[in-house]
Amino acid sequence: MAVTSTSPAGAAPSGGPAAGGGPSRDEATTLAALVAVEHAAVYAVGAVGGALAVTGPAGATARALAQAAYVDHARLRDTLIDRIGALGGRPPPARPAYQLPIEPAGVIPALALLATVEDRTAAAAHDAVGPLTVRADRALAADALVAAAVRAQRARRAAGLSPARASGPFPGA
Repeated sequence: MAVTSTSPAGAAPSGGPAAGGGPSRDEATTLAALVAVEHAAVYAVGAVGGALAVTGPAGATARALAQAAYVDHARLRDTLIDRIGALGGRPPPARPAYQLPIEPAGVIPALALLATVEDRTAAAAHDAVGPLTVRADRALAADALVAAAVRAQRARRAAGLSPARASGPFPGA
């Protein structure tokens, strides 16, 4: 999710899968686009956690949400990296930094950033489900979609934001 930009699910990112065609390459390419988004999510959620570290008791709920999101995104990123390697691909490396769409200066803006990150990771997971052909990979992307959507709404609720502020309907909805 390069936080402000993403690679399309079908595009071969830098450091993408090994040469050669076929379903394994397509699968690895799709998963590589998703891992790029997860790299950005880990960065952004880490920034949220850092901003919330100084908020004291007022930020306790937000910190718990950010910590859980960080663990989930790091775990998914690592799983995707392992899967891409098993397919003979090379996962894209993380960038040294990403531009955040919202400055997490306080509890409410940090939660708004967390919700935005989750909306974007949900959209990327949604984009990955269709092109994936291996049942376990499709399930991984679908589970990531659901988990991100739930985390986004939890962040909105904790911030007192309307669920209608979600990024919008999925394509075809």
